[in-house]
Amino acid sequence: MSYKENLFPHPTKTFPIGVEYYRGGSPSPDVWEKDFKRIKESGFTIIRSASYWNWMEPAPGKYDMSDYDLFFDLAQKNGLYVWLDIMLATHGACPEWLIKKYPDMNTVNHLGQKIMPHAHPAYPQGGVIHCYDHPAWKKHGGALLHHVINRYKDHPALHVWGLWDGIALPSMWSEQGDQSPCYCDNSIKKYFEWLKSNFTLSEYNTKTLRKYQDWNHVDVPRSNNNVLEMLLYRRFHYENLSEQLKWMIDETRKLDTIHETRTHGSQPRPWDEICAQYADSWGMSMASNNLLTSNNPYKIAERAFVFDWARCLGKNGRWWNEEIYSGMSKGGVTWKKQTDPKELLILLWMTLAHGASGAMFWQYRPDYVSFESPGYNLISLDGNPTERFKAVSNAIGQIDNLSKHLPLSIPKSEVALVNHQFSHELFSYNDEGERFLSDIRGTYRTLWEHGIPIDIVTPKMDWSDYKLVIMPNLALMTNEVANRITTTLNQNESTSLVAEGNFGLYAENGLSSYKPPENFSNQFGVRISDFSRVTDEEIDRENHFLQTKYGDIQLTSSFGYAVLEPKGKTKTIATYKNNPIAIQTQDKRFTWYSTTFSEGFRDIGSKDLLLGIVNENNIHIPLEMAGDKLISLVRKSKMGGHLVFLFNIERTQATTTIKPNWKYTHIEDKLGNASSNKPNSNSINIEIEPWDLNILYFE
Repeated sequence: MSYKENLFPHPTKTFPIGVEYYRGGSPSPDVWEKDFKRIKESGFTIIRSASYWNWMEPAPGKYDMSDYDLFFDLAQKNGLYVWLDIMLATHGACPEWLIKKYPDMNTVNHLGQKIMPHAHPAYPQGGVIHCYDHPAWKKHGGALLHHVINRYKDHPALHVWGLWDGIALPSMWSEQGDQSPCYCDNSIKKYFEWLKSNFTLSEYNTKTLRKYQDWNHVDVPRSNNNVLEMLLYRRFHYENLSEQLKWMIDETRKLDTIHETRTHGSQPRPWDEICAQYADSWGMSMASNNLLTSNNPYKIAERAFVFDWARCLGKNGRWWNEEIYSGMSKGGVTWKKQTDPKELLILLWMTLAHGASGAMFWQYRPDYVSFESPGYNLISLDGNPTERFKAVSNAIGQIDNLSKHLPLSIPKSEVALVNHQFSHELFSYNDEGERFLSDIRGTYRTLWEHGIPIDIVTPKMDWSDYKLVIMPNLALMTNEVANRITTTLNQNESTSLVAEGNFGLYAENGLSSYKPPENFSNQFGVRISDFSRVTDEEIDRENHFLQTKYGDIQLTSSFGYAVLEPKGKTKTIATYKNNPIAIQTQDKRFTWYSTTFSEGFRDIGSKDLLLGIVNENNIHIPLEMAGDKLISLVRKSKMGGHLVFLFNIERTQATTTIKPNWKYTHIEDKLGNASSNKPNSNSINIEIEPWDLNILYFE
């Protein structure tokens, strides 16, 4: 699960840090020389360009790359390395001439309407309007891909090929789209080929509760209310999307077997895992503003959750924080809350501590050409440094001083949190996709805040080596999920499974289970007798409590629950108004809370429930703390020993006593910005300023 070997070493740094710099004409080349010199002097080593297809190939087979030639040569001259995104999809449209040559290449929405030319702050020169299933995409896009790779693969400045920025279905980047899959003739044709290769007509009828007598009578689903059919249509599109990415990577590898290939997402989406398997690394983008400065600074845990998600998806644990937005989201003629320099620093240090291969900032200069300007910039409109830039430059120097400890090793956790992407998909059909993410992030946040290491896993991964596996809203009981649960319980008697929220209410095909939890009602000795919800109005009128083995826990917000009925030797372990809402099997290896750990607690996992479960399962907490709250992340140094990252994300100074649960002989204060005494009875007193951190090395 952790990053184990430096497969693609950076020529100059163990933890490289770079900036997005150039997108089709902006900034003007007359400022590049001065900027590149400052970027290098400030400790950055990579400059990235997110190219546009219509900028690089303005006419069929005519490649205008003179600006990129200059970009590469100036990078080399200034000792910088290039990360080049080749935008054949998502951000940036295919050339207009290509659409005019192939009028059937447009993406089509569920109403049969063509997606027409449009723009966006992230792609002002034109958003995606073309479908990847049209043969012309691979024909012409492949020609551009070959041209660019052959042109720069041997350039000394090349470092990374970015092959799909924000990988997604084409309709998801369109202002005229509806987040639905494509319905063009090419996609529909491929879908039916996929259906016929996976199912007989009889099997298809069984899965969808239909009575078709001829494949020609079958149509594609055009509404998420067609749950059974839409699960199949989306599954096809996600598999198809991953195959398109694989094609790009395979074509790149034919020409260049040396340089890293990568792709990225953002917040977890249902197609992440199937796509992450092919590239050399995975990554994400994220807003930075109004995190620490808000009234809820621990919301930054959502960023940490995505870091661990990327780490667990990346090949060999390799991932990048590809876009730390360097300012407000978004700018324009009116302005938003600007990012505080400390917010950038916390995100940068957390990126390192969560095992990233490197970090990139979006972006150096303002975009100028769109309403992302002014906004995501480290440098002001006139090209002079901001306080954000100065702070990041200083942090780069501090990270460089840790180089002998890098890359960090992240030991396998004792706790796994399951992210089942097709359950997420199912939730989204009922417009509850954000609810699914809120529940999994809420559980993660509470564990993370209390220093409990967590791996994010999926049903495709092995769960058997974990002491505790938590399954938030594992609603869609596919055969893969059922097999993983059964295998885990059979393989390791010390592994306990805890389900929260919606568990097994839907069968493999998306049909509501006749006997929930699907496949496991008899084995776990439980049935669902009813469902209900406590409303916010009820919460406001009177106090509401869950009665649990850990005591009475007050609810603070609306929550839904199922009334469970234990059978046989299974016992009730929690109730709400005398209704059983949690059960546990006799061997205590399976527990189910029919409400989630966060929904009734304002989207923050209940400390009482989660820490009670952690303690009950004898989970090892690496670092004990007393006093003011700090976020602790314990990592293994390349030199041996432990590096402990301590973050104070509150607006007041923290005075805390820490006690490591391992033996050591010596402590080093690696940043020198916190007050700590020498070891005394294995405890260390430490003070950290607001929105700051310290790193201690225990040898």
